Amino acid sequence: MGSIRPILIVVLNCSVLLALSTPVEAQETSRAPEIQAAYDAGLKLLEEENYEDAIVEFAKAATDDTFAEAYLGQGDALRALEDYGAAIQNYRKASDRNQNLSRAHFGMGMCHRERGELDLAMNSFLNAIEQDRRDPEIAASLGKLYLDLGKVPDALRTLDTAVELDPSNAELYLDRGWAYTQMGQTDEAIADFDKSVELDPENYETYFRLARVYMLVLQEYDNAIDALTNTIKYYEPEESTDPDIFITGYLMRAEAEMSLAGEEETSEERREQLYEQVLADAEVVLDEFPDRVPESGNAMFLKGRALRQLLRFGDAIKTLTDAIQMSSGDAPYLGEAFLKRGICWLNQEEPNLARRDFEQSSSLNYEDPLPYLWVGLTYAQEEEFRKAIDSFGEAIAKNSGQTSAFINRGLAYIQEEDFEKAVDNFNEAIRLEPNESEHFYKRGVAYMMLEEYEKAFNSFQLATLFDDKSAKAFRGGALAATRLDRESLARQFANSASELEAAQQE
Repeated sequence: MGSIRPILIVVLNCSVLLALSTPVEAQETSRAPEIQAAYDAGLKLLEEENYEDAIVEFAKAATDDTFAEAYLGQGDALRALEDYGAAIQNYRKASDRNQNLSRAHFGMGMCHRERGELDLAMNSFLNAIEQDRRDPEIAASLGKLYLDLGKVPDALRTLDTAVELDPSNAELYLDRGWAYTQMGQTDEAIADFDKSVELDPENYETYFRLARVYMLVLQEYDNAIDALTNTIKYYEPEESTDPDIFITGYLMRAEAEMSLAGEEETSEERREQLYEQVLADAEVVLDEFPDRVPESGNAMFLKGRALRQLLRFGDAIKTLTDAIQMSSGDAPYLGEAFLKRGICWLNQEEPNLARRDFEQSSSLNYEDPLPYLWVGLTYAQEEEFRKAIDSFGEAIAKNSGQTSAFINRGLAYIQEEDFEKAVDNFNEAIRLEPNESEHFYKRGVAYMMLEEYEKAFNSFQLATLFDDKSAKAFRGGALAATRLDRESLARQFANSASELEAAQQE
């Protein structure tokens, strides 16, 4: 049953709106005592949320057919009972009797909105705000409707007015923050969400929208995790059919934890903690709703991903298989689930099983280059380097920015003793990632095979310039310098390699 702002509260709390709850006619012509008494009783019952009895009293007051506010009261009570059709009829009667009664237009707008009649709702709200531009609830509802209709600049303008009229209303900052989000003004959005939290620290919806900005726009996963933790903490079901826990919050937090764990600057200890937390969040969903589609499948998939990262390949294979079987065939995670399971098979040295999963993944995500890359790796594990080269080529055809595909194809060419093509592939990798020491090192190895020692030395030297802790690059440079009869340079590189190797053993 929807909540409603009783007319009495307007009278008590907002002197500017007093005229809206006291009929113009009543200011000029006294009502019969029994009519006024019935109206006053209806106001009191409306405030107490005793809507059925309020309707009875307002109906008594409406026996004076000129009493617009009596019809307004009936409309408010009927709207609270979600009888929107009857409420609209009473609001119309109120408006017919007093064209300046902004709350009648407002009430009609709220009813139309609940019935999904957004154009009619917009018309009613515009009529309401035309009659009274100082009612913050009217401005707030119009701003929210603009937001729902995608008219974000209009929403911002209207919500700015609503905030000026009612600066202590947390929901206004929530709505305006969401409008700022859609305009790409993230600093302003976060400021509004923070203000909403300050005014109402237990509204889970505010934390959820804040989490979406941190996670989807800013990729600040630590902040997203904090916001989602509060979302989960303060969640309360709104309808009897709503789940007891905020499923989306647990799943989003698990995704944020996976993303944070994948960042380079995350320490190994923190990374392992994050993967364990993913498992815990997924288990909450699976324990509470083991058969709920699609959430249980998503939870199982997240669990499988975390298990793979924890190198628990057997558990990951079982879990990802469960996730695949939970899908009806159209789950968005299905292609990636086959991919991740294939990687687990490959780590268990089962290239045939892995390849079947990668091929299944490619059939589901045709434009994704990764399945072809991994198919190539299965062939490389079986030492079928020609087939590996072909698969890496397919990955590159899907995405020419796939550095890994060029590197692995270069390595496969080395195995095939086609060193010039290996160099070509390493050069492509260098072009894509010119600051990566490892690419220069591999090119140096290929040049050594070609006996092009000057180019080999240059490659190894560049590798050391981009990573002065690479002992193998210094060792390669020493070997190339020796081949060039540059003994002093060779000793210099060899000494650096020995120092780094000794430090690594300590």
